[in-house]
Amino acid sequence: MYGDSISLSVGEITDNITPLSTLEIKVVVNDVIITKESVRTKGNSASYSAKYQIPFGPYMPDNAPVEVYISSINVEGNHTDEIISTAKVRRPQIPQLYLVPVAGGGSTKLSLTDAANYIYSASNLNLANEITFYLATKITRFGNVDWTGMVFGSANGELAEIQEGGDGITLSDLTLIGYKEINVDLFNYVVTGVGDPLTPATSMDITTFGSVDINSTDHLNVTTAATWKKAVIYLGKDTEMTVTGVSNFSKAFTPDFFEVTGANTVKFLGETGVYTVYYLPSADYVYVEQPNAVFPDVLWLDGVGFGRPQTPLAKTSSWNWNSPLEYAFCRKVSAGVFQTTIYVEHVIDETAAEPWRLRFSAKFFHQRGWGGEVDAREYTINSDLFVAPTDADLGNFNGTANLVSVPGVYRITIDTNLKTLSFVKVN
Repeated sequence: MYGDSISLSVGEITDNITPLSTLEIKVVVNDVIITKESVRTKGNSASYSAKYQIPFGPYMPDNAPVEVYISSINVEGNHTDEIISTAKVRRPQIPQLYLVPVAGGGSTKLSLTDAANYIYSASNLNLANEITFYLATKITRFGNVDWTGMVFGSANGELAEIQEGGDGITLSDLTLIGYKEINVDLFNYVVTGVGDPLTPATSMDITTFGSVDINSTDHLNVTTAATWKKAVIYLGKDTEMTVTGVSNFSKAFTPDFFEVTGANTVKFLGETGVYTVYYLPSADYVYVEQPNAVFPDVLWLDGVGFGRPQTPLAKTSSWNWNSPLEYAFCRKVSAGVFQTTIYVEHVIDETAAEPWRLRFSAKFFHQRGWGGEVDAREYTINSDLFVAPTDADLGNFNGTANLVSVPGVYRITIDTNLKTLSFVKVN
């Protein structure tokens, strides 16, 4: 049975002429190497015995031959090989599985619905859209995991048989109302869930958002703590929403993602998906982002010399990633083309303690954080206010002397296909 061990006994290995060197052993099931070892041998004869566990894992068929490859090698490199295949391994009988939430709350029985392919299913469920659970072959009378049976969880991010204390399996899809069906493929070791999709929000009440304290560092390296409002919302492209909880409605929204359409309505311009929406009460301003989104779905802009495009205009960025004050989440307007609208102020003052903090200098990144990035040296810029810098600037987009006299709100459009950058003043 998978999970058991086989015993190997090599009674005698001899070479009357040349001393022995190594005994190489491989145990193979279904063309997968289960284990291998190299045993040092000396003299002209040797023997060896060992046990090898045959673990239960993906792609393990029933009644599969267990092949043991043995190679005895002498000090001159000559070898004698043999394959032993006298054992077969069976899959354990698992007539059903139980989905048991890690946090408790009752178990759900999954039945073997496709015995030939080892598929287990449960339907007509009412689960959340993010769940963490164990798959147990036995449960207690109280519906908890009975660890005397086989239990499946997560190891290194993949489905695996685990012991007590191991990690659970997590399914998460925030675009669903919740999971109504769970399927387990115990041959390929895949767990999937099915549920009804959410419909995009048509209202957003910021007064119901949760509160979160976030520190932000400005361009002068001054850190300030503030209480933000935050919620995770499923937003739909071109969907109009009624919004409550902001004061100056016409100036309270990130213009790249929201178009104000009425006294209390906005249209969402981004792609349909799950977004984190932030509201900063002290600024009466709504930011939006997808924290885990990466290129080619989005780009992120970080640097110094810019801030939100809302009066009173001020620089808030600082080459940090602590809060939306410090970076810009760029909207994808078409394949490979991204846009952000920001306030830009470029000051050249070589007498300042740190002149670079006063200038405009920024870079586009592939993710929220350091790492993959866009190199400005590869781009053509349509404005004399902006420059692709020297190699010493490591590929940042920098302001020129001409930018000093024209601070204001600019819409930046970057085309990663044509390697061009558009820099247009809108206010």
